[in-house]
Amino acid sequence: MAGIGFELNKLLKRNSFFSETVAFFYSANISAGPWIISSLTLFLIQVYIPQQNIPFLVSGIIYTFIFSTILFGSVATSVTRYLSDLIYKKEFNNIYKLYTSSVGYAFISSGIFLTLFFLINKISEWQKIILFSYSLIVLSIIWVQVIFISAIRKFSPVILSFLAGGTASFFLTLYLYKIKNEYYAYAGYNFGLMIILTILQLYIRRYLYLGEEVEKEQKNINPPLFILSIKAYKKQALSGFFTYMAAWVDDFIAWIYFRYSISKGFVFAPQYDIPMFISYLFIIPTLSLFVLNLETEFYFYYRAFYKSIEENRTLNFIRISKNNLDESLYSSTKLVLAVQFSFMLTGLILSDSLADLLRLDSYGSTALKFGIVGAAANGIYLYISLIAHYFDLPGIPLKSSIMAFLINLFLSPLTVKRLPGIGFVIGFIFATIYSFIRFNRIYSNLLMFEFSRNRLKLPKVGVIIHENK
Repeated sequence: MAGIGFELNKLLKRNSFFSETVAFFYSANISAGPWIISSLTLFLIQVYIPQQNIPFLVSGIIYTFIFSTILFGSVATSVTRYLSDLIYKKEFNNIYKLYTSSVGYAFISSGIFLTLFFLINKISEWQKIILFSYSLIVLSIIWVQVIFISAIRKFSPVILSFLAGGTASFFLTLYLYKIKNEYYAYAGYNFGLMIILTILQLYIRRYLYLGEEVEKEQKNINPPLFILSIKAYKKQALSGFFTYMAAWVDDFIAWIYFRYSISKGFVFAPQYDIPMFISYLFIIPTLSLFVLNLETEFYFYYRAFYKSIEENRTLNFIRISKNNLDESLYSSTKLVLAVQFSFMLTGLILSDSLADLLRLDSYGSTALKFGIVGAAANGIYLYISLIAHYFDLPGIPLKSSIMAFLINLFLSPLTVKRLPGIGFVIGFIFATIYSFIRFNRIYSNLLMFEFSRNRLKLPKVGVIIHENK
């Protein structure tokens, strides 16, 4: 994430429990803020309100999250990389322009999807149209804001927005359902999203907007910077798209198989969708941890290694930098694997109790178990993909994401009835193994790889030739 590491390092240097806790929650919201509020809100709602009483709300939350990730989450890596380029080149006057064009894309893509969705499903109830449209558009924009808020290097807007918005969303949903009905409850959920969007927008506008004069100068930029970011980093966009499709294609197959609609127009498989959706709660700590770790200690050694190459340091100096990078990457990987395995094991142990709490039947309980394992594999895959992007190896995440998608696509129709989620599990396990092998093969010869793919800018020197006569 652009700029996050600097402030995390400053916070962690205070060496206190409070500062480390704040750093962890900051990383959690930066890496998975929309994920947390969607999954946690759905989980708590399922506990306190019977599912059959709020069919539109439950399906709306799930649809909102799934399609917002596909619409904008898939291109988030390209936008983040382009934003980092702007910061590195000190083109600060273009950052807000990139932000507005990204928001424009989120709004337009959501609008096109919603129009097609309502027309195909013949939804005419104005309450459903307004509530679902609002939640999808706002959550898609929040995905954009999370990227750009990291460039501001301020902790308070991130923590404040998600804490206030998440709390308001949950309590207003419960309260408005009790005194009114499901539609009012959905409005309460949307109000929480509005709080998040408003606070983040205020801070982004305050710190990234450079004034009307700069804005007038930038009006002639054609095409928009968002389009330029996708053109510059096509592989990142494609890998993001296939990663999210690999994560959700088994849900789409379950919808087709069960053909169940708890609310008109919203095809749904509650005993499959809800456990698979909730299972992602068990990778949020891992996502937070590896963002925190990679953006602090790892980035320091990563930057030192590449700086030693850029400055044409001696081979011995470069090797020392590489050894330090090796140790940092090894310790980060070991920590991430250990934490993810612990949370996966905890989830499996608690799965039966969670199934009872969420009112899942035996099929839903099985889906929850497979979902927890698959989410863990997905978490490790995302970690390796992020590292690959650090080393500018977008081909690895692209090929592995396509592999995960195809495996899940072909296995899920065969297994959705008896082994729900097994396609998701196998797809990301194979993708993780493949990406690890490919990355390790390059990383083990990183010096040779970097020297061969980049032209060295070494000074020209004269050569004295001695001839023996």
